[in-house]
Amino acid sequence: MFPRMNINMSRLHRLSIRTIMYGCFIVVVMIPLLAMVIVSYQSYKSIVTDQSTQQTLRTLEQVSVGIDREASQITNTVGHLFKDQSLLEAVDHVRNRAENPVNLQDDQAQRLVHSYFQYTSELIGVVFFYRGGGYYSTNPSVTFHESLMRTSLWYNKSLADKGKIKLLGVQRNDIAEITDKFINTAAVAIPEEMADQTRVEAIYFIFKGTLFQHLFESSTKDQGDFLILDNESRAIAANRETYIQSWLDQPSYLYKTGWYASGEYTEAINGTKSFITYFTAPVTQFKVIHIIPYDSLTAPLKKVFLTTLWVGAASTALFLLASWFFVRTIIGPISRLVRGMYRVQTGSLPLHVTPSGPSEVYLLGSKFNAMVQEMNVLIKDKEEQQQAKTKAELRALQSQINPHFLLNTLNAIKLMAVISRVPNIEKMTDAFIRLLSTTFNRGGMMHSIREERDYLEQYLYIMEFRYGTYEVQWDLDERLLECCILKQLIQPIIENAIVHGLQYKETQGQLRLTGRLEDESSILIVIEDDGVGMDSEDMAELLAPAQEESFSGMGIKNVHERIRIHYGEPFGLTITSREGIGTRVEVRLPFIG
Repeated sequence: MFPRMNINMSRLHRLSIRTIMYGCFIVVVMIPLLAMVIVSYQSYKSIVTDQSTQQTLRTLEQVSVGIDREASQITNTVGHLFKDQSLLEAVDHVRNRAENPVNLQDDQAQRLVHSYFQYTSELIGVVFFYRGGGYYSTNPSVTFHESLMRTSLWYNKSLADKGKIKLLGVQRNDIAEITDKFINTAAVAIPEEMADQTRVEAIYFIFKGTLFQHLFESSTKDQGDFLILDNESRAIAANRETYIQSWLDQPSYLYKTGWYASGEYTEAINGTKSFITYFTAPVTQFKVIHIIPYDSLTAPLKKVFLTTLWVGAASTALFLLASWFFVRTIIGPISRLVRGMYRVQTGSLPLHVTPSGPSEVYLLGSKFNAMVQEMNVLIKDKEEQQQAKTKAELRALQSQINPHFLLNTLNAIKLMAVISRVPNIEKMTDAFIRLLSTTFNRGGMMHSIREERDYLEQYLYIMEFRYGTYEVQWDLDERLLECCILKQLIQPIIENAIVHGLQYKETQGQLRLTGRLEDESSILIVIEDDGVGMDSEDMAELLAPAQEESFSGMGIKNVHERIRIHYGEPFGLTITSREGIGTRVEVRLPFIG
């Protein structure tokens, strides 16, 4: 059987496809959909608010034109009226008649006043106050306490700014003879330069409370409340009594209307969020204000928002239905494949999974079955190879008799050389015995550089008898002697240096072996000779597979491939050679202590 993988499926801590799918649904569908709804709602609300603001500002601008026209007409009329000498003389004669009953000039004063206000039916009456006391009203039904009027705020303000016409705004009616609940008033005090021409001190104009009301009725059809504030923040017109009855001073939520000529802002009024738009009349500088609850302004948006939510809910339901279908047709077959893989992992072979689902998942199931069948074949092949390996090892054990026999024979030859007193044969036989002992040693693929050096010394001793003497120099860093390298790694390189380099040199050659620690993880061994060198053809021959007459049966190319197979791409051989000068081979290996 194949080795069981050491994996616990319950500890993988991986998310299932189902969890990932629902997570993707939330991230890819729900969150963008919710964000789209919110952004669309906010954008649409901003558009509606802007459109409403622009439309309201246009309406307020139209109203302000009417206000300027009405206010300017009244101001111009009052300006001409209090300067009319004939009218003032007629009013003075009314005062004189109180002292001389024969005078009948009151009818003339009434006719003159009414001639000035022929353009409006809003005038209730005009009251002339005399210096030193007394007053005359063009409307006999309008009576009041003179002392209260002369001590009122409007009277004193008019006297403080004589000759300037003041529109006093809308106010509650305290005159019993007038049926209107509210009245609009204006006043002007006779300037000093006219004091010697009339006995009149101040003139008080009384208009109906609807003086400016028709501007709202004819120019506005919008929802909400409209009101007009004068320069002193008094309400001179409003479409609701609340704004007139309860205001002794300007409310705090209207303070911002004085910051700019026009604009809009939101403010809480009695706990209700309201949208306030205002515009300043160019001539009178009166403020025309529109107030509408924010909920009323955004009421159409709620319908759009609810519709969007319904669409989103329907989309979610459709996606859930599609997700269920996806789980059933795709995740189901994949889950069965995963269970089958787990059974294969636990060694449950042979195994067959029925393919199902879409074409890709079906193909995956079919390939899985083919893979399981191939695994069965591979397992059987591996078992057969293991049996063959066992037989080969047995045969190798049996063949160890032959090397022992050869070594015993060489020892006998050595003994005969000693008895015959032939030292050269004795030494060469002894070197050959040590060389073969190292070659036949089955202790593994690796040994230390120290053992490699001893092995090379025996090999070089034998090569001297065949190719003559040459000088060998050793320069190995002591730190490298216990470093492990592959067996017989340097011998083919030395053999090549002797056979192809030093053999053809007329004088005694030199062979130099150096080794040093290149860095903490690699070493560099260099084999140099001063032989005849090589050209490109010789270099190509050098990199060819080993020749049969080589001692180890391995050429330079085999050495390079062994290093690459065991240690990887960064390690291997680097060869440089020049004809007539020599050859240098660098062996770069990992440092294995």
